[in-house]
Amino acid sequence: MEPIPQPDVHSPAVNIHKHPKTEPLRNEPREPSQEEVAAMIADTLGETEEGARKSILHIVRAAGRTHARELLNMTLQAEAHGGVMVPDGSRRRTPGGVFFSLAYSIGKAKNGRPIQRPWNGAKKPRQEQAPVQAEAQAPVKQPKPTPQPVPVFVWNDRLAAMKEAMQEKGSATTVKMTLIGRPGYVLDKQQFVVVTMEHAKTPALPKGLPTPPSTPTQYGVYIAAKQWSKVKEALADPEDALIVEGVPKIDMELGAIAVFTTNVTTKKLQMAKKQPQQAAQ
Repeated sequence: MEPIPQPDVHSPAVNIHKHPKTEPLRNEPREPSQEEVAAMIADTLGETEEGARKSILHIVRAAGRTHARELLNMTLQAEAHGGVMVPDGSRRRTPGGVFFSLAYSIGKAKNGRPIQRPWNGAKKPRQEQAPVQAEAQAPVKQPKPTPQPVPVFVWNDRLAAMKEAMQEKGSATTVKMTLIGRPGYVLDKQQFVVVTMEHAKTPALPKGLPTPPSTPTQYGVYIAAKQWSKVKEALADPEDALIVEGVPKIDMELGAIAVFTTNVTTKKLQMAKKQPQQAAQ
């Protein structure tokens, strides 16, 4: 009996070079290149001139993409606080100028050394031997030394600065605080009253000073009953404002400033008092 022919059975081919677990994810985000990071920084700083954009690319290549972005964040933070004043006080640096100043003053290359300015490609002149007998020449003007960039001082830098300044404390002979505004709830304690006031807006400060945070400051004002009686009726006018002068003390438990009033009036009472004096003059 002849054997029954069996059909050829071939196992499916298995690709051992590919596996779902080892294949890279197609949607995985790509890290931007150095050129892309440099272009982003230049666009953020508003630098359109080719030479400036090449200098930014040089800084990105020397410092790395992460450190270059850190320098950009420091630049934007400095701009938010008014920029950086040049040493002669004539003008403030542009955003690009702040970025280059930071890069070449505090920036670090990948090897940990300061970032060097890019070489412009000019050939160095050869040193020629001075003639034995040179004719009298006009004195050569020495170039002025390049001023050092002014370091950016931000609010967080105050901690180290205050620790250094407190090594030798001075003494204040007189401390006085003035508050102008409308009081809130009036708590009558018979011998004195307590009102609270809040201040959040920071006025324009002199150039060079760090900008404090916009966190509101709370004030607890203590006014003697006799002083309060002088202004109580005047404050019934919603258009009038309280003027308090007093000694400030920090209330650590409340996180506020306590003001112990030494003199109190209102704007309209103050104006009414000045009118007879001006008429007499």
